[in-house]
Amino acid sequence: MELAQKMFLLAAEEMNFTKAARRAFVTQQCLSEHIQKLEKRLGTKLFLRGSHLQLTDSGKALVSTLQQIQHLEESLQHRISEIEAGEIGEVRLGISTTRARLLLPRFLEHYHKTYPQVHISITLGDTVQHIQLIKAQKLDLILGLDAPPDPFLEELLIGREQLMVVGTRSFFSQYHQGTTDPAHWKTGDTLSLKEFRSFPLIGNREHSTLLELVHSCLRENHLDCPQPISISDIGTQIQLCQLGHTATFCNDMLAYPLIREVGKSSKDPLLAFYVAGETHTMRSSILRLKAQVRPRYLEDFTEGLLKYMKEITNKKFG
Repeated sequence: MELAQKMFLLAAEEMNFTKAARRAFVTQQCLSEHIQKLEKRLGTKLFLRGSHLQLTDSGKALVSTLQQIQHLEESLQHRISEIEAGEIGEVRLGISTTRARLLLPRFLEHYHKTYPQVHISITLGDTVQHIQLIKAQKLDLILGLDAPPDPFLEELLIGREQLMVVGTRSFFSQYHQGTTDPAHWKTGDTLSLKEFRSFPLIGNREHSTLLELVHSCLRENHLDCPQPISISDIGTQIQLCQLGHTATFCNDMLAYPLIREVGKSSKDPLLAFYVAGETHTMRSSILRLKAQVRPRYLEDFTEGLLKYMKEITNKKFG
């Protein structure tokens, strides 16, 4: 707001030029000149000058308008201060659908208590897709799996995840050709896929990090598994496996909570097995562009998410 408008508001509050000039630390003549210039510019009288100063209708309208402008300027300054202090902005995160549903809600609830004015924008998809987006500066962070080395990206390691195969007890029994008793199988056991004949699988529809690992595992165990259903959401894959007609592969970070969630009351429970001889572990990590200046809210989000994910990784079997 310009000086003449501020002088006018003071005069309108005091209804006395002398008192208003004193508050503005100027002479009465200086204040009067500012108001006269304002009246000339607007082409109207703002005060009725007599024994008692009065606002004209135009003056009343200007008071109302300037008060709104004053409020907006104060709000803008407050918002700028918050931005400069790193307390307001946006975090753009890339993550898979199932991880977002299972892992994010509790963390986001805690983060928003500290940064209630930071907007979280979440893009669902695979790590490979998200890497293209972050390099185009359309994402700030990726919660990814087995990201390929990239000179432009910094990788903050969360932990290692292992491959598991998931299906019902009766399903695995149907395709089992080994000597172990299926009645004794339990989630977390290690089974050799060489003891099974080829079985139908549910898998990802699009190319993904996990899909590459699954195909490699099947080749090593000489299995040619048909894939009658393709859907790129592990949660839905597990739910379909509950029907007893297919199996799927999943990393252990998600397998444990998903089978607990889906198979609580089933007479034919879902089981998740580690694969004998499968030594490859998947790197779970947070990815971000190197050498960037980041606001405080983004640094705190990154550090908080890294700590939270490490805690979950350490207790994933609980």
